Amino acid sequence: MKYCPQCNKQYSEAWLTFCTDDGSLLREDLSPANDPNWDPRIRETKYDDPAEQQTQWLPRDPPSTSAWTPPDERAPLERAPVERPWQPSSTPTERPWQPPPPPPQPNTRPGPPGIAVASLVIGIIGMMVGLLCAIPIPGIVAVLLGIIALIQMKTAPNPTGRGLAIAGIVLGGVNLVFFLFAILWGVLSLAFG
Repeated sequence: MKYCPQCNKQYSEAWLTFCTDDGSLLREDLSPANDPNWDPRIRETKYDDPAEQQTQWLPRDPPSTSAWTPPDERAPLERAPVERPWQPSSTPTERPWQPPPPPPQPNTRPGPPGIAVASLVIGIIGMMVGLLCAIPIPGIVAVLLGIIALIQMKTAPNPTGRGLAIAGIVLGGVNLVFFLFAILWGVLSLAFG
């Protein structure tokens, strides 16, 4: 059985925690109906251990203001003041309410175009492949992609990635130079044997 400490209305529903009349926190009715000497600070025994039973019936000190208080011992909460809805000003001298300005947009530049990044990556792969074996395909692709990226950047409003495209062209050119040296080495080794 629960009761409201404000209006003393009793509730038998276990799921209710607040009074339906005034909103106060409900308290458990722990007092036995037939015992007039019952002290509400004394709690029921919860343990079967004899050592615990000796101290279970001692009254508890009231909790300090900074300590945690069990819900059934807390004072009812005070109601917050009701705020009135906004009403327009009746005086014409005040400015009407205006929404706040939008937040500033971060100054972000677009990333480099994918074709410039692809030119650089294929140029790096062409360099590694060119050192191991003479294959000109990655170098040709890196040079072509770098040139296409530079042409596209001329018409772009905010060009980024120019350095990546140039690096891809240079690495692809180095790969082609390795290939030409490999061909020249093979021709000279066949000629002078």
